[in-house]
Amino acid sequence: MSTPVSVSGTGHQRGHALGEIMRDRIRDVVGAVVDSLGGPAEVQRFVTDTSFEAAIATHTPDLLAEFDAMAEASGVPRDHLLAHNLMDEHWWWQQTGTTREACSTLAIAVEPPLLGQTMDLDRVLDGSQVILQSTDESGGTTAVLTSAGLMGLCGLSSAGFGICVNALTTLEHSATGLPVAFVLRGALAQPDARTALAFLQSVPHASGQHYAIVSHDAHGGVFTASVECSAFGAVVSAPANRGFGHANHPLATTDIDPTMAPGQSRSHLRQGVLDAHVAETLDDLAHLLASPPLCVSRTDSDWFTFGAIAMKLGDELTLRYSLGPPDAEPWHEIVVSRC
Repeated sequence: MSTPVSVSGTGHQRGHALGEIMRDRIRDVVGAVVDSLGGPAEVQRFVTDTSFEAAIATHTPDLLAEFDAMAEASGVPRDHLLAHNLMDEHWWWQQTGTTREACSTLAIAVEPPLLGQTMDLDRVLDGSQVILQSTDESGGTTAVLTSAGLMGLCGLSSAGFGICVNALTTLEHSATGLPVAFVLRGALAQPDARTALAFLQSVPHASGQHYAIVSHDAHGGVFTASVECSAFGAVVSAPANRGFGHANHPLATTDIDPTMAPGQSRSHLRQGVLDAHVAETLDDLAHLLASPPLCVSRTDSDWFTFGAIAMKLGDELTLRYSLGPPDAEPWHEIVVSRC
């Protein structure tokens, strides 16, 4: 579905609309996810063994209402849809000691600033790609790349900023923190980039994750922030208001979970490519994201580039996106009106 799915209103209204519009797609992908996690009994054990909902209700109550309404309207068992939304959390809950390779992010401090990433996920999610545009009661809009039924993966806000993410599965985690999908949407719901950064620095995090925030500053300059978040807090990982890249190993924080061995990784290889980039335009950024080793084709492994986004964050907000590996799938583009 290359055309964005658009919903608006209260959290309940948005979730109900999403459940009806994407009912079949949500059922298909959630069924596949449940099977991949070991079946309904294993999903129930995961949900019972963790306690994320108190943090969701406390820090993102509007998103909890959206989630509940989507589960009801789609007819998907609530715990099954919750497991779909706890992707990063299930990675560490499995306690396999293996890290996950998921995503390469690049922030470019030109005028207007650019931000983009590849979103690398399990092949079980292929076919569920969608761009979701949500407008809340105040008129603020977020546009996120996501999987049907998932709150969001990465995207931009009509307040003029974008957020991209990288899994940092070697970091400390918490079974009572705020899950990544809700952190992302909660940060995008903030009134500006600096408040989004404050949100990331204040909420309790369930999973290790890097968040990149980029905005066209209110005074005409470029605002960038790079933070590595774990159960122990948020650590700045790059100088403010400058360009940076980030892959899947921590660059600043020392909040390492000793049970999570790094193992073999291509993260350092991708970090080197990001650090050496010569991209200066939206076209340059899209080309880089569509090239190896940042782009992982469907034939390379069980994990692949689920999708990619490239944003230009000026007076006009441009979101370019590919619903699949951008070396094989076309780029599409939308413009989001600033509020």
